[in-house]
Amino acid sequence: MASMTDQNRVAALMNWMFEGGSAPTITEPYHLRLMTAVGSNTSNGTEATSGNCPGYTAGGVTMGSPSFGANSSGTSASANSESWTATGAWTAIVGIEIWDTAATALRWLQGSVTSVTLANGNTLSFAAGAVTANASAW
Repeated sequence: MASMTDQNRVAALMNWMFEGGSAPTITEPYHLRLMTAVGSNTSNGTEATSGNCPGYTAGGVTMGSPSFGANSSGTSASANSESWTATGAWTAIVGIEIWDTAATALRWLQGSVTSVTLANGNTLSFAAGAVTANASAW
């Protein structure tokens, strides 16, 4: 995913690394959220709702703990599978975002996906390893 990292999170990491600021707090497990409009590295996308995607719950689903496997050459892949089952027709899903689970959740990663729509009873799944974070996209 090009430009996948939320630039606010990158700025916090750089401030900690280069300016002696406080280390950012990351509250796991991460949640995978589905988006009906793709965000950018500076602004959030539009999250699906139970109204336009029946069977989806705002805030997404947990990615488990650990959420990602070991880093290999700057790339980490999701450690677990995530899925949703439609209970009615869905609006197109065009992006995903990964958020922490702090009291005030922070978005860490975002990206577009091939547009997906579901009919009632169909399931959208991301297999373990299907969601990747690649440091070259910073």
